[in-house]
Amino acid sequence: MKNRLERFVRDNREAFDDYEPSADLWKKIEAKNVHAKPAGKLVSLQNWIGSKPKFALGMVAGFVMFLMMGYLAYNYAKPASQNPDIMALSPTYAKELTQFTSLVEAKREELKTIEKEDPELYHQFDTELTVLDQNYQNLRKELPKNPNQEELLKAMIQNLSMQIELLNQQLQIIQKIKEAKNEKTNTMV
Repeated sequence: MKNRLERFVRDNREAFDDYEPSADLWKKIEAKNVHAKPAGKLVSLQNWIGSKPKFALGMVAGFVMFLMMGYLAYNYAKPASQNPDIMALSPTYAKELTQFTSLVEAKREELKTIEKEDPELYHQFDTELTVLDQNYQNLRKELPKNPNQEELLKAMIQNLSMQIELLNQQLQIIQKIKEAKNEKTNTMV
């Protein structure tokens, strides 16, 4: 179809070039555009911020927090396989770190299911995990500077395995709590 259209335009090019729209047509188009009403109400940013300064300040603060969270997630949540320092040192350790990191993330997501049901318990569990995670991040920062990098990689793997062990224990506790609640509801019915 495209070829037929191109051929038609090419064969009839002279007919297209001979015809020009009249001046009246352009005047009609211009008249329609001049008399057209604007589509919506124009709101200036100064008037909007001036009437709601606390709201605007909150929006700006939220936007800044969003940018900071994105920056931190981008820089510190990279899997080990994306970290060229670890890949250069030892591909074996990098693979192991990647597996452990993804397992920790999966278990953390599983742990988040209790956040709405029991926020106090979730906060307690998350506090324990945060300590281990901060230690892991410190080890990761020391890695390029440390002369004994293999030992540091082993310590990072050990930290991740401790996080997994802690997460497994926390998930078992959650499972026992759910089973106890189910038994209570079954005995009441």
